[in-house]
Amino acid sequence: MYQPDKVEKVCKECEEKTKIVYGYNDSFFKPKLKGINFLQLGRSSMITNPITITIEFLYLVYSKIRNAYQALMKFLFPRREKIMGHNKNTQVVGNITFARKADIHVPLHNMRCELWTRSWWFSWRKLGDCTSQRDGSFVIEFDLRAARRFTNRAIQFEIHQHTHVYYKDTSVHPVYELFKTIKIPKKDIIGMQYSLHTIQLFYWEYRDDAPVPRVVIKDHDKDAPQYYAQGRQDAFIEQVTPIELTKIKHMEQLAFAPETITMESLQNDYPENLTRCIERELPGYTRSDEWMGKRMMNGMNRAYFEPDENDKDCYWVKYYGVCRYAHNEKFALPTAKMKFRLREDGLPMPIHLVLIGPINAFNKDPFQEHVFTSDDGDDWQHAKRVFRVNGSFTTELDEHFTGTHLNTEQYAIAAYRNLRLNPIATLLQPHLKEVVLINHSADQLLLSEFIPNVTALTPDGINQRTRDVLGMQDWANWQPMEPLNEIHTAARAEQLFWDVLHKFVGEFIQDNLAEIRAHWFEIHRFSEDLVNHAVPVFLSDIDMSELPDEQRELAEDRFDYYSKQYCFDTTVTRETRDGELKAVSPITHSDDFDEDNADDEIARLHHACTYMIMVATYLHTWINEHQYEQLGEVLYSCGGLRFGDKERGVIAPESDLSISPGLARASQGLWFGNILSRTEYGFITANNENDVNPKLIEMLLEKEEEFKALNVDVHSIESRTNI
Repeated sequence: MYQPDKVEKVCKECEEKTKIVYGYNDSFFKPKLKGINFLQLGRSSMITNPITITIEFLYLVYSKIRNAYQALMKFLFPRREKIMGHNKNTQVVGNITFARKADIHVPLHNMRCELWTRSWWFSWRKLGDCTSQRDGSFVIEFDLRAARRFTNRAIQFEIHQHTHVYYKDTSVHPVYELFKTIKIPKKDIIGMQYSLHTIQLFYWEYRDDAPVPRVVIKDHDKDAPQYYAQGRQDAFIEQVTPIELTKIKHMEQLAFAPETITMESLQNDYPENLTRCIERELPGYTRSDEWMGKRMMNGMNRAYFEPDENDKDCYWVKYYGVCRYAHNEKFALPTAKMKFRLREDGLPMPIHLVLIGPINAFNKDPFQEHVFTSDDGDDWQHAKRVFRVNGSFTTELDEHFTGTHLNTEQYAIAAYRNLRLNPIATLLQPHLKEVVLINHSADQLLLSEFIPNVTALTPDGINQRTRDVLGMQDWANWQPMEPLNEIHTAARAEQLFWDVLHKFVGEFIQDNLAEIRAHWFEIHRFSEDLVNHAVPVFLSDIDMSELPDEQRELAEDRFDYYSKQYCFDTTVTRETRDGELKAVSPITHSDDFDEDNADDEIARLHHACTYMIMVATYLHTWINEHQYEQLGEVLYSCGGLRFGDKERGVIAPESDLSISPGLARASQGLWFGNILSRTEYGFITANNENDVNPKLIEMLLEKEEEFKALNVDVHSIESRTNI
């Protein structure tokens, strides 16, 4: 038996020792990593050749000179807001819509439109400005004579987009960036009106080839709707380069000298994680029932404990496996259901495990059941490992990628397409930015290359599953996890953050209520985009009566468990659009603020905004921050276990490397775990880009000690989902 005091001491020391720190002594000829978008699964795109490094250096010098020149030109020839001319006798008119085929009749409202001229000696002169109307139309009135002065060499019409905000002395400042320029020949400006007709913009377009709401990005360096902040890029390169070099080293060893690498040496090349640290001091403890209870309650998984209907003080944690999704024949992914009983001190202890589905390469019956209990000796240990691995997989794909990344992206697209003048834009933008960029990188790196090669699901299976799980995500009536007891600190901290956030959002709305109501139609269009592009509610597009009994029972069990796990209120009346029952509830049904239902309108907006920020910040941070603890030791937990060639299949000891990932996949898995946990940029309290509302920072810091008592450092909570 382990002595409680020693266990507590060792765990605390290891948590401190394995806490991620950063440092990379860069020098001119050391390998360089170009950026987040250039990561690759194998040898990646590290710049290692001295000649290439020199060329890259020269390009950076050129870029700095170019940027300095542009800054100098802006200083010498600033764009002054004073409008030139007094006799507004001519107009530039037109209409702005989206360019996507399905959206060409959808207007782009409240886009900033400006008309400028430039003199022969480079001075800028503003002729007029306006914002596009609800129907996308715009009218800029200007002085014809001022525009046609012989000193002016060019006239141009510009459309500016609202990209982000920053705070200075507690006041918010929106930032606009040039999106589209149309040159107008000066000789053509001759009458009372000049028409630009319909201007179609490829602006935050929805993809047509994705099963879930995704934004169009063809080339992440040229046509992305937004780009990473330079600070994000710099921090990423500094933090990840050492890990990248370790992975590349392993790929080289496996290619040219495979006899020089083993699972142990590979593991030792990466930084020590929490479970390995504890194992050195307390051998076997991280494989104990007690440790599993602690991890399920307060670790990366922060599992949902479903009360047992017949057994008081007992709960079930369920990880659904292959189900009906497209899969390969190399990896095991059975549905795993673990029963826990609460100990006297409130800790859940695993007592019973059911694996449903294949556990070896020979019997492929998808509904076969294998039952294990704590009395089964070694088999119990082996079965718990299967449960751990399945838990890591479902937490990563279902809760992390789908529940935070994809969930946040659907709100981000709708927000950037529609929110500009409404103050809700300044509330949400700091927390919704950059998620579409990292999701774009994940399409190839994670969903196409890594997961299908280390788990049972194929790319098609992944797409099917993410669509289903996203079909159980909705803001309506969402609430944080209900704590089981006092030691359920993960749930208590989640509740505390929700309370802080709910108060902050409520005060923001009240402080900006007049402007929010004045531009309510932006909220309506935001809501409409959300609902129209949302996936259908899970199972709503399937005729359950046509399913075989076993499949129907599994589907119903999943729906019931997911609805509790994701707090998906099944009593909410949802919208049906184009024959689909949509998962996301509308925030409002009115283009203008409904005075007769004012309290309900504001309450729905309040709850929806709180949910969006909660998902993008705290819920994402929790899993991201704890990934390395769970996935930093291959033999403890990994993406998936192979069937192997023995009848016992995955019910085998850790020493059986035939069921573990191969060495290449093991290194790549450790590489991923490190990358996803090492995100030392974009925290709420650090406010790296001065875009986080100071009031939110103040409210969090007021609760710093309460969070600390629940093992949460407020300074580690990310402001957005950017990796």
